[in-house]
Amino acid sequence: MKKMELPALRTNPSGPTWGKLPLWLLSVAAGVSFALPVSAKIVGLDVMPANVYVGGDISRVMALNPSDPNYFGNLVTTVAGIYDDIVDSDPPARLHALAKEIAKRRPDIVAVMEASLIRVQSPGDLAVGGTTPATEVVYDYLQILVAELKALGAHYQVVSTANEVDVELPMLDSATGRIDDVRLSDREAILVRSDLSRDQLRVSNPRSGNFANVIEIPALGLAVERGWCSVDVAMSNRNFRFVCAHLEQETAPQLQALQVEELLAGPAKPRYQVILVGDFNTDALHRDGSFAYDLITAAGFTDAWAKLHPKTPAGGLTWGHDAWLADATTLFDRRIDFVFSHGKNLVPVQADVVDIATGLTEPPFWASDHAALSVKFKLKK
Repeated sequence: MKKMELPALRTNPSGPTWGKLPLWLLSVAAGVSFALPVSAKIVGLDVMPANVYVGGDISRVMALNPSDPNYFGNLVTTVAGIYDDIVDSDPPARLHALAKEIAKRRPDIVAVMEASLIRVQSPGDLAVGGTTPATEVVYDYLQILVAELKALGAHYQVVSTANEVDVELPMLDSATGRIDDVRLSDREAILVRSDLSRDQLRVSNPRSGNFANVIEIPALGLAVERGWCSVDVAMSNRNFRFVCAHLEQETAPQLQALQVEELLAGPAKPRYQVILVGDFNTDALHRDGSFAYDLITAAGFTDAWAKLHPKTPAGGLTWGHDAWLADATTLFDRRIDFVFSHGKNLVPVQADVVDIATGLTEPPFWASDHAALSVKFKLKK
């Protein structure tokens, strides 16, 4: 969650646009349901949502003044600085720490936000009016996470993804003086254990979508796409829908509300048994002017942490590490990541905040600027 000045908002009353699955998930879409054989008996459901964090403060680009005569110079140096911060944040080390925590807990379903894909083109062509997209992969956070899980003996399969903001910008290579292009593609994803039998865990109907109501940045020709992905789950004859969502920042409370309305009218319709997780960028204690949290609970959704920790309403904080993951004195000050449930057959029985340390002696000290959540449910028939 980063503070920023708001550019223009785009609204579209016709509703959300539905995303398409990437090619590497065609097997999921074609098969519709899947599960791999295995051995463990499920007595409940464990879920774990986590915001991976790209590793740099991208709102610095949005803060630039397009009317400044030196806008282009400011842009290429600012983008280069953000790119350097991302590299310095050591995404592989951070994802290894997250994978270790997942492997230790073995949740049945994992949801990740900001599962970035970062690509470069060198030399770039944007500065001279080119349109060739950058394709050289620097970091694929989702691929790294899955590989780390496999190396740790934790068996997980990506079953649904959402493609969100996809932006390519020029940056200055200070070593060569050349203008390169860097492309950031934001994604979220749902992973499920693949070492459970079909009777224990079966998923179907993977879907994704982008919100129709988004922020637009005319100077960059960019819409800040946000969205959701979902999958229908069957566990020991108990059925529910699992939805992962990522709302706009708290600086746009009205826009957040419109995005919640899209969720409640679409994949998270309250008529279903639904578990809704993600980074909602709305403070449960209303200290930032946002009110999206109230809309979700008013629709009949239960906030697992609040239900299980009623005596500590100001606790359970999930966001606030510094952008460089380097300041041990910076404490969390917001609870903006949630696990909601709707339906009397989904009973939360345990909810914990998991602040994942990398164990490194130099930054990054944490896997993300967010904490993950670990929530256990009892599934009733």
